[in-house]
Amino acid sequence: MNKSAAYFRGFSLLEVLVALVIISIGVLGIAAMQASALSNTHSSQLESTVAIQARSLADSMVANPSYWDAGKFPPTFTVAAPAAGSTSPTITNFPAMSDDCSQNDSCDETAMAAYDVYQWGKSLNPGVTATVVCKVGAPSICSIQMNWTQKAPIAINVGSQPAAPATSGVPMVYTLVNQI
Repeated sequence: MNKSAAYFRGFSLLEVLVALVIISIGVLGIAAMQASALSNTHSSQLESTVAIQARSLADSMVANPSYWDAGKFPPTFTVAAPAAGSTSPTITNFPAMSDDCSQNDSCDETAMAAYDVYQWGKSLNPGVTATVVCKVGAPSICSIQMNWTQKAPIAINVGSQPAAPATSGVPMVYTLVNQI
């Protein structure tokens, strides 16, 4: 056996090991990107759901103009999603629901508005609180501000600060202005 051939023995094995290391690093990178994509998808899903929920209340307001456009509403009220173990939302500064308007065709506009707000509050995602501010006018305008906390890096929301761990809760706000 020639001396130069001895130097090349095992070289293919070394190439295979280097290739495995490079492929492993690539697979780890792909896994990290997949985890990040799943996290971002969850955040987007929460934000989309909140937007849909705000639009739902706005649609209920437009469907009951004799209450909302006539200015019979309180100027500000809050609705919080049902607490853990409860099915009832917490509603502050708004008439209490007295009738099940899904079963009662004779609900007046105030009872219907109370029913709509109560049912809407029951549908809110856990941890969501909404503040509704309405002003009488031509047209009447209601601002629906939804607040919740979600797990997301802080840098997404505050610019130049370093990112916090994904376990930190970031306060989020969505506002819909509705013309009635």
